[in-house]
Amino acid sequence: MNESLVVQFPQIGEVHFVPSATAKYIRISMKPFGGIRVTVPKRASIRIAMAFVESKTDWILRTQTRIATQEKRRSDDTIFTPDTVFSTQKRQLQLLPWKSEQFRVQLSKDTLKIFYPHETGFRSEQAQEIIRNYIISTLRKEAKEYLPQQTEQLAAKYGFSYRGVTVKNLSSRWGSCSASNHINLNIHLVRLPQYLSDYVILHELAHTVHKNHGDLFWQKLNSVTGGKAKHLAAEMKQYRALTLSDHRRDTGLSSGHNQHIVDVDVCRT
Repeated sequence: MNESLVVQFPQIGEVHFVPSATAKYIRISMKPFGGIRVTVPKRASIRIAMAFVESKTDWILRTQTRIATQEKRRSDDTIFTPDTVFSTQKRQLQLLPWKSEQFRVQLSKDTLKIFYPHETGFRSEQAQEIIRNYIISTLRKEAKEYLPQQTEQLAAKYGFSYRGVTVKNLSSRWGSCSASNHINLNIHLVRLPQYLSDYVILHELAHTVHKNHGDLFWQKLNSVTGGKAKHLAAEMKQYRALTLSDHRRDTGLSSGHNQHIVDVDVCRT
């Protein structure tokens, strides 16, 4: 067998036969959202491979039942799907299928389009990790373009001085201000409404004057937020500064887990 082939079987459905120059056995492998894949040594014929699959029909049907349960649990845990609503201040996420075997990202003025392979889908742990990485890269790009510039403008408007701004993918804080007045800002701020990201910037700028959260600090912050400092602080509690990976739950279905395999030496078929 020299070329890949897809065959529809009456009881078990679609089976992908894939030739391999290094395989010594005909191997059936099944995993969540991966379908049925049969690796066939080049010295074996498609007829022998199909006969082997038919001989394992009962095993395949039992395995399909177990995998269906795993797929349902994995679907409940998947974060990013084509129906996911996720946006930054500038762009809306669109998750789209396409025919290539590779992922692709496309940024426009108002969209972040991530194209995933139609055949393998978007639900596997590997696919979700790729999607998260694209999103993190986009957040970092937007944050570097926007947050330092916005900090400079707000500092100039309200008379603050600071040493510099660094944007980071922080896990639990929206921002911080060092003893030397260097400000760190979370890249996830670009996911917030602008008035709230401005509040966080002003909060850190106020720390260049008052290092604690005493009365003088809140008086200063009130003076640059129209008297709404405590109100904005309370509103910020509705949000959590989390990395995307913190939203994941360990399902045990990462690459290599829950894969069901049966194989046979070609010489014994």
